[in-house]
Amino acid sequence: MIRKAVKQDLERIMEIVHASVKVMNRQGNYQWDDTYPLASHYQGDIEAGELYVVEQDGKLVGTACLSEKEHDEYPSIDWRSPAKAITVKRVAVDPLCRGLGIATRLYKHAEKVAVQRGLDYIKTDTFSKNASARHLFEANGYHYLQEKYVEEKDDSLRYYDKLL
Repeated sequence: MIRKAVKQDLERIMEIVHASVKVMNRQGNYQWDDTYPLASHYQGDIEAGELYVVEQDGKLVGTACLSEKEHDEYPSIDWRSPAKAITVKRVAVDPLCRGLGIATRLYKHAEKVAVQRGLDYIKTDTFSKNASARHLFEANGYHYLQEKYVEEKDDSLRYYDKLL
């Protein structure tokens, strides 16, 4: 089941995020660390009504922010459409539940939310070293646009979109 997150979910969300950071870092992907994402990011997402969680067998196993607010650098990206979009951010899946289609369910839910809001466009991004996210995007019909080097991460952000 996918539902909007509530304040009481925050502790479990952060457990998933911290476990995900450890896995990412072991894989040489330093996209996330102890400075991002923080509980305050997810708390803001909850307060804005933009954070969703996946429950499976009564346990919270994944989360994603589905927002009409873009990241600061998005206006500088050569998107395929000028249309307003849902931006998928801060996706995290319990490492013990990876490979079960949870992230795909979150991205499919983003498409439903977009349609409900009268939008037909999705934007997202990941760092180049995040092979799992890149595979997820490509398997779900997202179009690779470009990448931009991020010096402080010594990696490039890769931008993707999907026209619905």
